[in-house]
Amino acid sequence: MKNIALKTDVTFDELLAAARNKFGAIRFEEVKVGDQIFELAQIADMPAYLDKLVNKARGGKKIDLPLWAKIWPSSLVLGFYALKFKASEGAKFLEVGTDGGLCGMVAARRGYEVVIADTDDDALLFSRLNAFRNGLDEKIRMNKVDFSETDFEEKFNYILGCEILHRDDVAESLPGFIAKHLADGKDSEVLLAMDKKRGGKKFFEQTKDSYRLMRQEVPVGGNSGEAKSIVSLVRMGVK
Repeated sequence: MKNIALKTDVTFDELLAAARNKFGAIRFEEVKVGDQIFELAQIADMPAYLDKLVNKARGGKKIDLPLWAKIWPSSLVLGFYALKFKASEGAKFLEVGTDGGLCGMVAARRGYEVVIADTDDDALLFSRLNAFRNGLDEKIRMNKVDFSETDFEEKFNYILGCEILHRDDVAESLPGFIAKHLADGKDSEVLLAMDKKRGGKKFFEQTKDSYRLMRQEVPVGGNSGEAKSIVSLVRMGVK
């Protein structure tokens, strides 16, 4: 199996060794969501890793920036919402375009069934590593997806996603994926969070006729009352 994160019998040490082999030293950063504390794996020397990617690009190779390796303000906002909102009893959660698995781990720690899915092998590696580190590996399943092709043959009450609409291919294929995997019922929702500057116009244009939408702008960080960034928290339910 190409992706060690998808192996059922993998150990924490094996995952950590795989991450170190590709990215060098790995550190774990403590992140607080409400009254819950999680530890998230981070590339210890990100500038050095980015330099390696730049060198590959000079050779004409296509590179993908490790956007999944950053702790985004939007993941903290959505994680806090996932911690506090009232989910239906026995609900199933799907986190897509994982943020290191933070939001999925919040739901798992609340006792819900969680699947974390991403198109990127490394994103899944770090998410599985984080699940182990936080004692949640037995509560979370990992899956690799292609939003235009994958069919889990199961539905979820809540689909979570942070900063997943910046790629046109995702924005175009995600509506169909959601339609296949969001459970029927008025309580089922898609919960998205993103920097306000990345509005996801194409995605919302495709979904406006099928879902009711509520949007809240959440200021994050900053000093002296001024926000460092504005996160759009979006709730979508079937009409």
